[in-house]
Amino acid sequence: MFLAGCVSYKDLEEDRSLLVKQKLEGVRYSDRSTIESYIRQKPNRTLLGTKIKLPLYFYQKGEKIYIKNYQKDSLKYYDLTEYYETLITVRENELQRQIEENNEILDSLYKQDIYTSYKEIHKLEKRSIRDSLSGIRKLRKIKSKSITKTEKLQLRVEKGNWLMRSAGEAPSYFDSTDAQNTSQIIQRALVTKGFLNATTTFEYDTITDYKYPFVKETYKVDEGIQWKINDVKYKVSDRDVYNVILSNNKKNKLKKHTKYSEIKIQNERTRITKLLKNSGYFDFSSSYIHFDVDTNKVHGKVDVVVYLDSPKKGDKHTKYFIKDITVETDPNNKKDETDSLDYKNVQYYQHGKHYKPKILDGKISIAEGEPYKEALSTDTRQFLSQMDAFKFVNIEYLKAGNDSLNAMIYASSFNKYQYAFETGLNVSRSLPGPFASLSLKSRNIFRGAESLEFRGRFSLEAQASVTETVNELYNGTEYGFSTILKIPRPLVPFANKLDKSFYVRTAKTKILSDIAYVSRPEYTRFNIKGLFGYEWRNRKEDLFELSVADLNIVNTPFLSNSFRVRLQQLAEQGNTLHYSFDNSFVSSMHLSVSRMRGDYITSSSKSTYVKLFGELGGNALDLVNSMTGSEPGSIYGLRYYKFFKVYSDLRRITPIGEKKKHFFASRIHMGIAKSYGEVDALPYEKYFFSGGEIVIEHGDQDV
Repeated sequence: MFLAGCVSYKDLEEDRSLLVKQKLEGVRYSDRSTIESYIRQKPNRTLLGTKIKLPLYFYQKGEKIYIKNYQKDSLKYYDLTEYYETLITVRENELQRQIEENNEILDSLYKQDIYTSYKEIHKLEKRSIRDSLSGIRKLRKIKSKSITKTEKLQLRVEKGNWLMRSAGEAPSYFDSTDAQNTSQIIQRALVTKGFLNATTTFEYDTITDYKYPFVKETYKVDEGIQWKINDVKYKVSDRDVYNVILSNNKKNKLKKHTKYSEIKIQNERTRITKLLKNSGYFDFSSSYIHFDVDTNKVHGKVDVVVYLDSPKKGDKHTKYFIKDITVETDPNNKKDETDSLDYKNVQYYQHGKHYKPKILDGKISIAEGEPYKEALSTDTRQFLSQMDAFKFVNIEYLKAGNDSLNAMIYASSFNKYQYAFETGLNVSRSLPGPFASLSLKSRNIFRGAESLEFRGRFSLEAQASVTETVNELYNGTEYGFSTILKIPRPLVPFANKLDKSFYVRTAKTKILSDIAYVSRPEYTRFNIKGLFGYEWRNRKEDLFELSVADLNIVNTPFLSNSFRVRLQQLAEQGNTLHYSFDNSFVSSMHLSVSRMRGDYITSSSKSTYVKLFGELGGNALDLVNSMTGSEPGSIYGLRYYKFFKVYSDLRRITPIGEKKKHFFASRIHMGIAKSYGEVDALPYEKYFFSGGEIVIEHGDQDV
């Protein structure tokens, strides 16, 4: 009751009315939320459906503070802006003057005998560079500070203080002109959806039970019927173009006896444009297409005529064919040695870095003598970009004759070397333990756009001993080193005979080797891993990963006596943990599919990530076991496991709040793993684990 009387109506404009209620009536067939989105003016929000207009109250309180401080904040903003502009100008002049003075001294020294003045020149050059960098850093710092301080003041002066902008809400005054415009917008939206006879009106009533005039607004909608498409005809003077459209008419967006809407008209325009662009018509654009919608024959039904205009020059649209194809890598490095080569009717010019034409040819979908297709240009750009060799790929077409195009493909390489460093804390038993990793990647090591990456890692973690009765902590350390070789083509027998499909062109071969060492008071453990597999993508950018061979040799050279006793006690209770510390050989094959929808990486919009994983291990070793005559479940003295493992990982990010600056993230991760061989246990690395880490610093740098 107290809050209901907090809003000061006397501070509102006397000649206006406050919009407090709003209704939308008559919507039966359309999506109600979509129609409501066209109503831009909304009543002031209330607290949990009551009459308490808390946001309006906060706005009024903030407005009083804003009016009180407006002159002071405006003068402060003006003075602060002028101060920083003057300071930046002075520092820029000082820096420029210092650079000019150093250059004058250097010029005078350059004119002297180089042998007598070399040390002075070298010393002054170093000092000049150091002074310039120092001056630039100081200037950048001042500019950053200027932006930080003045932006806050500018926002407060122009848009109000925090209470007005965030917690508050400006009064929503009723405006009959705005309401009339909104009514027309709703009617227009219904017409575009096929309700051609729709009408929309608005009414308003003044609520007189209050001292200040309140208004209730009602939008009344009469949708009528949604018209349907009776007949579709194409009027095309160019016979060749007409045949292309006719042969692909099954994908027509304007189907007979379906609901009519202007969205379908736009979709059909887009479809025809894309179709002709992929059929050789390089110059064709959507401006050649227009529609005639006839509503006069049968009520509730429309006849649509699609017209394709002829070009201004001539009666027919020109169909273009690819004549010459040129690939130029690192076009900005022409000062380096240029390598020119013709391979399979494609001319290659390479500056600086050199790539095997055979590898690049597998990524180029454009072919000499074939009709121009926009989709093949997009595919070529995508295939080259996914190689992890080129940061920019651009394709240009130049007309060569009446119906020929020369394709120019420009690709700029990444830096040859890239390193990354990461460090952070693992928290265990409330105690932080540091971890660090360092990686170095080298690109194009065999001139086939391959990448070779070396990774080293170290972690130190506080662990409680499983054998001690006292609550004493020990340090557990882990070291690891891995090598990853990625080849941008599938290494399979008779690869040159494979059909150059989308999947083959995106395929990569992955070869990995890894050594890991874990040391704890109870045991030490080595793991040597080797992996050979492939990864590829489809047109929806789903990632497929297939491991043909995932091989692991696990060795435990040390087990403390107390830990051996503990493992034996657990085994007598039915626990299978002791198998994890046997010397073993773990082999498996696995397949995973990852799908990403929306902007999942930057989380700027609603997005989803899904991963499905399946793994099967140990089956092929039964054959080796029978050939070697080893005991069941063992090969060359190493225990092996037969198991399967499947899991799914679903993640979803949803922006929340009016400004979409906050996000709600959820994740469901579930799966099952089961052994079915002679050993009723899983390899230790195949169990499911949970946990987390706090990353403190991360760096990634190209060199």
